[in-house]
Amino acid sequence: MLAVTAIQAESEPEPGTRHKVDSLEKLALSLIRKKSDSVISQTWAWTTAAMSLSKQANYPHGIAVALACQAVLVNMQSNDFARSEQLARQSLDWFKKTNDRYGITVTYYALGFSLFAQSHYDEALCDYDQARLYAREAGNTDEEIFMLSLMAEAYQERGDYGKAFDILQQCIGIAEQNNNEMQQHWMYQSLAGLFIQIEDYNSAKKYFQMGYRGMTEKIDPWDLLQYAELLSHQHKYDSALYYYGKLDSAKLTPMVMRTWLVSKGEYYLCREDYASALPYLQQSIVIQRRLNDRNQTMRCLQDLAKAYLGLQKDEDAAAYAREELTMASATKAKKNIRDGYQIFYTIYDRKSRTDSAYFYYRGYISMRDSIMNDQVKGRFASFHFEQKIRLLKQEQELSDAYIQQQTIVRNVLIGGMIVLLLSGFISFRYIQVRRKNEAQQAKNRLEIQWLEGQRAKAALQQRAKELEVQALRSQMNPHFIFNCLNAINYFILNHETEAASDYLTKFYRLMRMIMNHSRHSLITLGEELEVLRLYMDMERLRFKDAFDYEFILDDDIDEGEIHIPPLLLQPFVENAIWHGLLHKQQRGLVSIEMFCREDMLTCIIQDNGIGRKQAAFLKSKSVEKHKSMGLQITAERMALLSGAEHFFRIEDLYDDQGNAAGTKVILNIRLHSPITESAEALN
Repeated sequence: MLAVTAIQAESEPEPGTRHKVDSLEKLALSLIRKKSDSVISQTWAWTTAAMSLSKQANYPHGIAVALACQAVLVNMQSNDFARSEQLARQSLDWFKKTNDRYGITVTYYALGFSLFAQSHYDEALCDYDQARLYAREAGNTDEEIFMLSLMAEAYQERGDYGKAFDILQQCIGIAEQNNNEMQQHWMYQSLAGLFIQIEDYNSAKKYFQMGYRGMTEKIDPWDLLQYAELLSHQHKYDSALYYYGKLDSAKLTPMVMRTWLVSKGEYYLCREDYASALPYLQQSIVIQRRLNDRNQTMRCLQDLAKAYLGLQKDEDAAAYAREELTMASATKAKKNIRDGYQIFYTIYDRKSRTDSAYFYYRGYISMRDSIMNDQVKGRFASFHFEQKIRLLKQEQELSDAYIQQQTIVRNVLIGGMIVLLLSGFISFRYIQVRRKNEAQQAKNRLEIQWLEGQRAKAALQQRAKELEVQALRSQMNPHFIFNCLNAINYFILNHETEAASDYLTKFYRLMRMIMNHSRHSLITLGEELEVLRLYMDMERLRFKDAFDYEFILDDDIDEGEIHIPPLLLQPFVENAIWHGLLHKQQRGLVSIEMFCREDMLTCIIQDNGIGRKQAAFLKSKSVEKHKSMGLQITAERMALLSGAEHFFRIEDLYDDQGNAAGTKVILNIRLHSPITESAEALN
């Protein structure tokens, strides 16, 4: 370790030595953030030479800058953040011995980055802010924006999304004032990551595309990783796998490699392929444990716990969850604490240890609500952010229009003076022409106002149509919820505790999906089928596996590209189970077949139940006279959405002896095509 007291007082080195040291350090500072292994090796050699010369010449400023460069290189090369913090603090001590502050920005950057990696967010923010102030004093706009973006990242990790949005807006404003398109692209990428944190994936994708539009440089591996993770969140797994494949793991730096491993593991976790996720996560945790990057370590421990939980290996899951929860509690990482509580709640619930499960469940609910509150604040901040961006653009447009108008007026005045000097007749003629033009402009304004009124009227009509659809949807959800609660009550009254717990868990998952889908007019076919599978699993549990079901999908169907209204198929499946299979003595079967023809999706829902005639007879004998509104509401929804009043038909099935053999429902659904967001800039 280099002792600060090695040089008692600053002495002026020989001009030649000082010039050589400064030259070496300027070269190092110019390449300090290059990620090539050869560049890092060469930069380390320069800083080592500068350090040796500075010590020989008793040159404190040279020692300070050399230590700062080494702190950054240690961050990049070995990710030894504790060592980097130590070198950065030594650099600051040496800067106190000199009035020359050139290079001190790098010191505060290295110190802030190492503290951030160790989850000391408040201290990291202070050091980043110091680096920003020195960069501003030096007139280095690029460095100032970079430090602000790191501050935004720290606020984001701390859960303060509002401040993160404010800082990124400030960055974009500075970049626009300096016409720095590259910095604008970088800030759009940071915005995309921030929108992922508040689970606004559509906005995240929009800013990713804005960031890469018009870029000619190679895409940064970190951004490719983040984009692949976004696609995984959107359940576009094939696309996500494509972007993971664009990163050649053999050519990645150690810092990117360890993150690539945990990210690829999370891809398989999203697909619930826990066995495939484990090798990536186990490789990553070996690397993480050698370092002190608490953020990535907690992330990896959490993912390992989820993988073992999915594989029913509760002891291994508990071990990783306990380590992750201890670390998260020390750093106050809310999301990690929440997920740790959820894992322990699930483990104890499986073991029927009610008290422990309830304790962790309460902790999970508390943390979940706190995080949701932060995300809601973030969404409000994002709304204000986009409003401010829109206002700034409008102000710029108005300013440009005003300047243009002033130019026109000036030219008109000059022209008028020339015309007056030439002849009165030409002046008179000019006035007539100008009045005619003003009349035409007034007429044009009236026409524009009329067109705007028509557009507003059309928008109101469309909004009324959407409100009608939402009203119908709100009628459907309570009907289904009532049936589910009835089933749970039945299990409880019959003392079937495990069945009630299992049913309640599935009911929670289903309600969460329905609440997420209720915000959208259209969802993907894959999401609709996922809800349908969960619903039928619940009904099978309720009726003690009295029936089976199967899905038959044509090979040409892409579940992620086809969009349909949410909960469209569920009422028909519910009718098949309740009216067709409920009273059947033998084991029943529901078959769901799908195929596409041009722009039409055909869905055939078939059961081998007792048939409509027998079901109607049994219903007439029943004391309960509940009238199902599911099919009627579904038909009204389709009529509002696409104008299709007769989009399904029902056929009765008979065997060779003419006995009822079930019911077939054939639905013809016109495919919806949401606005396509091109990703060509990412290829």
